Amino acid sequence: MHDNLPALARPVERDIGDPTVLSAAERVIEFYDEAGIDYGHWSRGFNMHLGFYRLGVSFFDREEMLEQLNLEVAARLELDPGAPAFLIDLGCGAGAISRTVARNYSNVTIKGVTITPSQVGFANKLNADEGLHGRIEVLRGDYVALPFEDRTADGVWAVESACYTQGAAKENLAREMARVLKTGGRFAIADCFIKKPEQDLNFLMKKCYAAVCRYWALPEMPELENFVAALESHGFRDIVVEDISWRVAPSLAHAPFAVLTFIVKKLLTGEPLKRHSINNLKASLLALTLGINRTKFSYCLISGTRG
Repeated sequence: MHDNLPALARPVERDIGDPTVLSAAERVIEFYDEAGIDYGHWSRGFNMHLGFYRLGVSFFDREEMLEQLNLEVAARLELDPGAPAFLIDLGCGAGAISRTVARNYSNVTIKGVTITPSQVGFANKLNADEGLHGRIEVLRGDYVALPFEDRTADGVWAVESACYTQGAAKENLAREMARVLKTGGRFAIADCFIKKPEQDLNFLMKKCYAAVCRYWALPEMPELENFVAALESHGFRDIVVEDISWRVAPSLAHAPFAVLTFIVKKLLTGEPLKRHSINNLKASLLALTLGINRTKFSYCLISGTRG
């Protein structure tokens, strides 16, 4: 399906020495420059997240579950199908969620924002292939410093991207969402949340959590209680926290098979596994361990309204 697409841009050559000296942004860029194209094995539409299972969706069809999460996120924005709307995809990756929303809501205009330069052209090429380039534009930028005027957006979302900004409360993200959303505008956040401070985890969980964050280039996962408090402090109301851990579990169960088939594919083609590709595989498997510890971690879909 994507054989004619360009490969993701090569990482910028730089003398970085010890990778521990990279900034948080540089670590994210380096990770997605190297491992971003691997998500084509997880999802033919380049969805870079887990899926959502509900009645009528096949447990065995991973792509259908991935697309269903996109639809669930859009539903939380409470869009009027007949009214125009300006939406922002915060940390859009390859733009898969934007494409799902645009296909299902014909009057929306979407700006996707990613910090990773190599994703911009790649995402815009995928958008153009579907005839959506006039309605979706992907820009390079930081979602905590958006290039948009105050109170201009009708809706925003962040799917497995809120975790990439600094701080357990992700306050910079809450502040920027409040700035760009119109009064009455809606947000939706889907991500894995830690329910206890990291220091309260037992030794094994602390090691596993630290490894997942390191392999996926995360500073830390958002702490659920602190994140909700940050949203409230920035004027959001009618905040609804949905624990959808069991809804995403069927897609997470696909991870071991996806990892195995990815490795076999690389071996058969003679392609070397790059460092961040290996890290991505490790994190995908370790995420299963976090996911079964429901008292400490939950996958949540959080939505609300700008007051």
